[in-house]
Order: sequence, then structure tokens, then C-alpha cells
Amino acid sequence: MIDITKLKTFVAVADLGSFSKASEILYITQPAVTQQIKALEKIVGAKLFQRQGGKIVLTDEGRRIYEIARSLLNDYENLMEEMAKIKKDFKDTLFVGVSTTLSEYKIPELIAEFHSQMPGISIRMFVENSQQIEDSLISGVLNVGVIERAPSEKFQSIKWLVDEIVYFTYPEHPFAREGQIEPERLYEADIIFREVSSGTRKIVKEELERLGVIFEKLNIKVEVNCGRTILNMVRSGYGTSFLSKGLLERDLQEGSIVQVKIKGFGAKRWYYIVYPENAKLSFLASRFIRFLLSKSEREITV
Repeated sequence: MIDITKLKTFVAVADLGSFSKASEILYITQPAVTQQIKALEKIVGAKLFQRQGGKIVLTDEGRRIYEIARSLLNDYENLMEEMAKIKKDFKDTLFVGVSTTLSEYKIPELIAEFHSQMPGISIRMFVENSQQIEDSLISGVLNVGVIERAPSEKFQSIKWLVDEIVYFTYPEHPFAREGQIEPERLYEADIIFREVSSGTRKIVKEELERLGVIFEKLNIKVEVNCGRTILNMVRSGYGTSFLSKGLLERDLQEGSIVQVKIKGFGAKRWYYIVYPENAKLSFLASRFIRFLLSKSEREITV
């Protein structure tokens, strides 16, 4: 007998072209993904995937099953929505993608609060950069995303939360005592930056270049793909950095780090709630979006 879980796994592998990526987004081990695909192939009586140029692609039989499976999963979402209208304790899974920065401070609390309102559901949160979240939304692996840039025309989007990026250091640093510096003083500092693909880095780079700073001449000593790791490094007494003010708020209040203003610098960005242009939102995705929009900016940032 074919169950929904096997079909979701099959569609995820087909959309992502990878067993490992499917295991990551579905929060199951790669051997479990392989086992489910093999079980489905045994039921169907044919191979569903083959390797082609180093990639995993559907066989002819797999493509036939894929179209039906996608249709069945859409019908399943519709069924869940109708059931939700009848009773409040329904069970389903919300697949949500969240940009790296936002996942490090407020979203975890909001996810927990949302789940407390609907305890019968499961939530799978996929933390990645905005581009990967968009790709997973298009493939149908994710239901909804929260990203840190305006999305492409393939998506419906809602401006949700404005975010300020600030420059900061540890209390004993000379800049901390000055409080404000001219942009060219940045050449004197050791800087820890987010990785090259980071949205935070892109925004900061553009703003500094607007102020006449040659980004390539900065003393970027360390690159890290995790904001909290950067925060811990600076808090321990090393270097300076740029991060979201929301992530730093508590430490700024406690005085373990100090914001340093750069004359003329003002880096802000919007976080967007996004979903594919032509996709039918599931009941859970719609409910989650309404939940996020119900939160005032003060509730989110305090």
C-alpha cells in the first residue's frame, strides 16, 4: 500500500534531484529516503530514478508516477483544508523556509507560539539563504518562506518586517569609546564578516561603497556563515562586525557589545513572506502567514 509519506519523499527527491537534499528538507536520514524510494519502486514494479551526468533524474516510469503523485498530494492538501474547517485538532505538516539571519533570533519563538496554537501539527523549518528557499518553494518542497530580499516575479510576496544592520564591537575596543567614526576608519579595524553569499554582507557592501569605502581593502580577517558565532567572537574580545540589530539587542542592552555608528551609514532591509505566484496555499501555510502578520513590529523585535 502506498502512503502519503512515501509520495512526499518521492516528489521531494524528484524536485530537488538529490537524495541528500530531500533528507535534509524532510528531516529524515538519507538511508530512510533511499528505503522509502525502494519500497515505492517495489510497489510500482519499476525503477523511478536513474543517474544522468552525475544527477538524479526520473525514469520514463518515474515521470508518469510523478505527475499522478503531485496531483494526489494537491488533493491531500485540499482534504486537510476541508477537515480543518470541520475540526480544530487535525494533523498535518507545515514546511517553512527561513533566511539564516532571521532564524537566529525571533522566528524560533514565533514558530513555538504558532505550534502551541495548533499542537496537532508538525513543523519542518528549513534554514538557508534566500535563493535556496525560493528554489525549494518553486519545486513544491516548501509551503511558504520568509526571506531577506524582494523575491523574483515568480512569487507573491508580503513585506513583513524591517531590519536594521549595525556595526558593533567589544567594550574595550578603541571604536567603542569613540561612539562614532568616519567611514574610512574602517580600514583600521579587523572585521568578521558573513560569507560571500550572505544577504547581510551584500547590503553592507553596497552601503559602504556608497560612502566611498573600497570593500576589497577592508581587513576581513574571518568569514563565518553563522551570525551567533560572529557575535560570540566579538563578545569574547575579538574584532568588529556588522549584524542585524535584532540579533544583537540583548547583548547591546547588557553592554557585552557596543554599537559603533559610522557617519552616513544606514543599512536597512525588509523581510518578505513569500510563496509561488501560481500555487494554491495550503490551509496551514495560510494560517501561518496570518499568524505572522498579526504580530506587530514591537512584538517581534522586543
